[in-house]
Amino acid sequence: MNVLVICLDTLRPDKVGAYGPTVVKTPSLDRFAAQSCLFSRAYAEYPNTVPSRTAMVAGVHTFTNRPWEALHTDDLHIAELFADAGYLTAAFSDTPFNSGACMDRGFAHFRHYPMGKCLPPFDGSEAVDASEAFCPPGFPEKEYLFYPNTKTNRILSMEKYGRYLPQMMVEEACQWLEQNRDRRFFLWLDSFAPHETWDAPEQFASMYEPRRGWEGRYIPMPMGPDASWLMPGDLDHIRAQYHACITEADYWFGMLLERLDELALTENTLVAIISDHGMPLGEHGTLRKFGYPLYEELSRIVWMIRLPDRITPGTVCDDLVSNIDLPETLLDAAGLPVPGTMQGRSLMPALTGAGMEPRPNLYLGAFNFHAGVVSADGHKFIDNRGARQNELYHLPSDPQEQHNLYAEQPELAAEMHRRLWEFYAPWRFKHSRRHQHNRDSR
Repeated sequence: MNVLVICLDTLRPDKVGAYGPTVVKTPSLDRFAAQSCLFSRAYAEYPNTVPSRTAMVAGVHTFTNRPWEALHTDDLHIAELFADAGYLTAAFSDTPFNSGACMDRGFAHFRHYPMGKCLPPFDGSEAVDASEAFCPPGFPEKEYLFYPNTKTNRILSMEKYGRYLPQMMVEEACQWLEQNRDRRFFLWLDSFAPHETWDAPEQFASMYEPRRGWEGRYIPMPMGPDASWLMPGDLDHIRAQYHACITEADYWFGMLLERLDELALTENTLVAIISDHGMPLGEHGTLRKFGYPLYEELSRIVWMIRLPDRITPGTVCDDLVSNIDLPETLLDAAGLPVPGTMQGRSLMPALTGAGMEPRPNLYLGAFNFHAGVVSADGHKFIDNRGARQNELYHLPSDPQEQHNLYAEQPELAAEMHRRLWEFYAPWRFKHSRRHQHNRDSR
């Protein structure tokens, strides 16, 4: 059995047709969902770029005791485990899934694209003029060049290679697959395609309206998290750009899935498509993602797994699952041992129809800041750590989290708060192999 993981940065479940009605066009993802098991209640345990990937490759919690930082030396990277088992390993990435975060460990072939979004021009030149983009007063200096850099890299890449990301990533990954089709492989693709800055080519951008915001202003990189600076029309414009980038990603990664078919690899390849976190788009007055606040638009993730003959196509799993479960699930599917350091659980029993004990509570948060717990019955408690009143929602009846039940149901709020702090207790010291979390918390 081969393994292919496709991580799409910043992709919200409610922007994928397979999860429900949406204006966003995602035919490839929808087709894949019809061949897969879709997790309807999947969450990122720390909905931020590098922490989320740490959970996905090492199977450890991060919101409890880690800020945004590289893998620890005693973390076991899933690629190392597959390599040790004789798999040929490779990764293609244009995200912070890079050597700086130690995400390259275990990969025999690791390709990181220097012309990715937000990165300085890959040829060392100055960024091109990008004065067409609107930056509101107070725009963070460290983010000011993100759009000019992205625009410059797209221009340079088109001039030098005749293509840009994610097309380049997909085509090179397809070449790698063709060259190694007879080997047992573990392949990871990590794409910034839906991530801001939003600069989808015209063929995708033209699918969505409106094209501009207030008085024609262009906002490919909005300031966040406070959305109060937006004027009428800005939010529709921002959402349209995000939608275009999702459709662009859907198109190119759909081509990758088609290539698997052409190479006769589909039947023997487990494919997991997962996102690292969502994207606030004005809901609850916030824009973009900073690991908080922990509303559904940020914390829920896309996650689908296909494995012909073992996973019934078109099924939906409504159990609570976390991205921390990914490595154990992949190892279990491949028949490989799971290290005792991992803190999630394998979802293969649920995927194959054998059934598994429902997770009573799922924990998530942002290091040293907000934290939360979602219960199996659909209640969600958010500890805002004194920044404002804590929150309690009943997601089945209030999926948009508009009616805070904290004052109305104080006993339930207190009980969920207690569960959250009991979960935190083992992390009074930094997690290591010498101090393993109680796996009963899964």
